[in-house]
Amino acid sequence: MVTGKQAHIDSVQGIKKDLLAVLEGMDYCLDWKQDDSEWSARELIYHVIDTPPGGVNNLVKGIHSGELTEYDIWSDLTNLTPERLAYDLGQVTADIEAFIASLDETLSSMSDEDLHEKTVMMHQKTRDVNEERSINAILERTLNGHIREHLVQLQALREALAI
Repeated sequence: MVTGKQAHIDSVQGIKKDLLAVLEGMDYCLDWKQDDSEWSARELIYHVIDTPPGGVNNLVKGIHSGELTEYDIWSDLTNLTPERLAYDLGQVTADIEAFIASLDETLSSMSDEDLHEKTVMMHQKTRDVNEERSINAILERTLNGHIREHLVQLQALREALAI
């Protein structure tokens, strides 16, 4: 079983494959919602790639370089901007690919030790939680938890649209 840095790199590549696959053929319905209380595919994608603010790719890069010692995060933001609302599937896909490439590049430049030794103070503003997290903990929660949970939602949207 692959562990450490390589496991995260493999997970990032799997997420890329799954995100691109679930969006295939959804160019006409990126903003469709099954219900007003649910999120559209576009909202889910930009929530995933831009949470925490700036994206986990930039967060991990900042922790690894020593530039970041703490960060804030809020729950349930779509991270949509007027520009993102106008993007077609090609641009959404390009944003996913840029996010993945950035995270992959950062992960490739670090050691397994960095994953556990480099930490940051996380301030979860919505839930008033403050805790120290290692890069490894952030990646585990983000890649294997948060993003995977939203991939399930994207797949449900796809199924509801009978794509």
